[in-house]
Amino acid sequence: MKVVLDASAGLAAVLGQRSGSAVLDVLATASVVVAPEPFVAEVTSGLWKYVTAKQLAPGDAADRLDAVLKLVDRHHPVAPLAQEVLRESSARRHSVYDLCYAVLARREGAAVVTIDGRLRKLIFSMGLTVHP
Repeated sequence: MKVVLDASAGLAAVLGQRSGSAVLDVLATASVVVAPEPFVAEVTSGLWKYVTAKQLAPGDAADRLDAVLKLVDRHHPVAPLAQEVLRESSARRHSVYDLCYAVLARREGAAVVTIDGRLRKLIFSMGLTVHP
């Protein structure tokens, strides 16, 4: 099974959050894990927030960044998705970032791995599969 990993799920997995174990279970059964390019900036930003809140030391955040990036087999460029993402985000009145994951999943015939409630609803509304 091919999956698209979203930033919320990736962070949950490397931060040891309760939902992270379910994410890791799904990833362990995946044949390939892909993510759109914004994944890198989103997980980096998420870890930075933990550092600024003094919930993670900078070195720990760097280690977790390495770990979350290793969960992904292939980072997909956004440029080839951009027109479709713009159309879908405009029609659905939903963020461009979330549509990058959804459009990539649709194009790749993949399920989306996310713990983000709003993205889960979007994925369902598009007739795609979501895990965990």
